[in-house]
Amino acid sequence: MTEIGHPFSKPFQELIDSLEESVREGVEQPTQLDLLFRKDTPSYELKGPVHDVSRVTGLRRKQFVVFERNVHYRYASGRLLWNAPANPADPDWYPDDNSRVLVEYTYRDLPSGITDFNAGSVAGTLVRAVARELKFLYEQMDQAYRRAFIDIAQGVALDNVVALLGIVRNQALPATGFVTFFLKKPPKTGTKVVISPKTRVADTQGRLFVVTEGGFIESSLEEIRTQTGGVLKTANRIGVLTHVRVKGTTTNLPTKPTAMGKDFGADERTITLNGVSPVGDLVVTYQPKSVTLPVTALEPGREGNVGSGSITVMPTPPRGVDGGVTNEEPLIGGEAAEADDQLRERAKHALERAGNATLNAIKYSILEVDGVEGVEVRDHATDESIPLGEVRVRYSGGDEATLVKAIDETRAAGILVRVEAITSVFLSGKVYVIPDAGLAADSLDALKRAVVAALRALGIGEAAYVRRLTALAYQVAGIADVAEAQLDFAKKKPGEALPSETGQVVDPFVVKSSELIRPDESNLAVIALDGLKATGVYVPAQNRTDLTLSVVKGDGTAVRFRSFKLNVVVVLRARLKTAPDQPAQRICQVEKQVTFTSSADTVVVSITNSDIKDAPGHPGFRLGADGHDPHVEFQVSSTAYPTLKPGLAPVDITGIS
Repeated sequence: MTEIGHPFSKPFQELIDSLEESVREGVEQPTQLDLLFRKDTPSYELKGPVHDVSRVTGLRRKQFVVFERNVHYRYASGRLLWNAPANPADPDWYPDDNSRVLVEYTYRDLPSGITDFNAGSVAGTLVRAVARELKFLYEQMDQAYRRAFIDIAQGVALDNVVALLGIVRNQALPATGFVTFFLKKPPKTGTKVVISPKTRVADTQGRLFVVTEGGFIESSLEEIRTQTGGVLKTANRIGVLTHVRVKGTTTNLPTKPTAMGKDFGADERTITLNGVSPVGDLVVTYQPKSVTLPVTALEPGREGNVGSGSITVMPTPPRGVDGGVTNEEPLIGGEAAEADDQLRERAKHALERAGNATLNAIKYSILEVDGVEGVEVRDHATDESIPLGEVRVRYSGGDEATLVKAIDETRAAGILVRVEAITSVFLSGKVYVIPDAGLAADSLDALKRAVVAALRALGIGEAAYVRRLTALAYQVAGIADVAEAQLDFAKKKPGEALPSETGQVVDPFVVKSSELIRPDESNLAVIALDGLKATGVYVPAQNRTDLTLSVVKGDGTAVRFRSFKLNVVVVLRARLKTAPDQPAQRICQVEKQVTFTSSADTVVVSITNSDIKDAPGHPGFRLGADGHDPHVEFQVSSTAYPTLKPGLAPVDITGIS
């Protein structure tokens, strides 16, 4: 980008100095003097207190000419002096003899006599007030100039610039998804509960969503389903199961509870057949107590992208809905209005798109479709497996029909374009960080923003590297390190309500060439660890003390890691029986490395009696009447991260030998 500078901007102090000079020495006034030029007269007097000569014009060979200062003439001591030509025989040097010469010059009024321009004086206050208004005027002129350039214009100004190319900014899009309305019991026979369109629901933060297509919960419903491994699922929650039959038969298949106390599973939709695995379609008849309907966020933007289970509020519950409402899957698709940088990029390729003969022409025509997040366009030149005359397009987001129409209007004649929707891979989870001095809530938000930005910057088929994401913590003040990034993925194909595949993210997280990684921002959190928690018990039969350690958050709850190693120092302190009021003595110090895994949120560290009694460099635990009180305290702290609060565990080691 070429920086065009600020040609109209003037420093505030320069304006003040200029105004002070005008008031102190007199205001410059423009004027002009009409002279009769004679070749035998090289000098002409200019009347008045002349400040400067700005221009001299006249006729030469009956043609209008602007004469150059210090070449044809000069000004000195109140007179206009004509210079002699370099070539005395040059006939085109002087104005025509007896012709009129117009001299434009400036002069100053008489000084005002005002000399006090200090801040606070009357003159100084007036000068600074006028300079302030002039400063605003110059800045407005400068902004008007800069807004005409595509590389610098922003906001509405940029919209006006790109409008010259017929380009319009892509507006913000609302999040969309599905919510489930459910009852405590299925409707009575012959009745149904109606949920009308435009019904509003909300999350606990007050974000509103509206039902786009109404529906109803019937008293009886029949569905055609297939079973896998003796298990099948219904579209709605089951109130009462009437029967399950193989299509075309009348025999009712036996079922059994899916889980203890949950006949139809935790989702109330799962039917488990009892010892049979029939082939073919099954007819399921049941009394439903829920219905799932599409919703859209009332306000466009990414704020509407909420996680599963977030929508639980019905401002005006539909009549008969006594169970509640929830979104069993995240709402996605909410996008902010197109950023200035993206709009500039599209505008710069406008002329190229008009040619309809390049891959970029197709690419940027697709990017103009609302909701499109990523596009990849390839042909034989970039991928030899693609036949000549064929172009492959992979895209994420947006309406497919609108996208195909844009391609048809852009592609060159005779070019076959194959379109493939990209599977979006949403990353969610928790990033546990270890605090440093100066940790604030904004530090956690800053890291989350950096991680989200890094994931959004990934292109189609690009892998995500967890180590690169966690390394972003080193750029945020108040965060010492990342303990663990527990990320999960959910692959969702276009038009699917539920993910087709879920799992844990490994490093590196490699995706297929037809997949695009995107952050599930509403389900991505950065959490600071608070410290260590320790409890202990003495095991006399094993001659050891077992300390149970956990890492806790600010609310005191333990964190379950997938795999986290931590070096700790265990310090034992005990008081002397003969001096119970004195501070406890440091008995021993033991260094250990512990590994937290997904099997439990705690880990056990064993401290042997020999560690306590025979620790080198320490007094050791002494028995006897003049020895140490067996009610001791173990302190567990981190060697590498002193900001983690230590865990304290009181233990009774009576019987130690």
